[in-house]
Amino acid sequence: MENLIIYPENQKQLQILKSLLEEMKIKFKSEEQVEELLDWQKKLIDEGLKDAKEGRLLSREEVDKRIEECFK
Repeated sequence: MENLIIYPENQKQLQILKSLLEEMKIKFKSEEQVEELLDWQKKLIDEGLKDAKEGRLLSREEVDKRIEECFK
């Protein structure tokens, strides 16, 4: 038999689905979806926080200029 994975968009949808499954006596398991950051993602976040603390920041205008330079 196959299993279904359902992704409700809000709490109301979740409650309705749970109620329906309970009413139909269909077994289900509820899990919160939490995604762990990968090591390289954690490293980039730490580097960004360090840069911010040390004042190495760019304004929105500076970022836009650099992006434009990339596409010339």
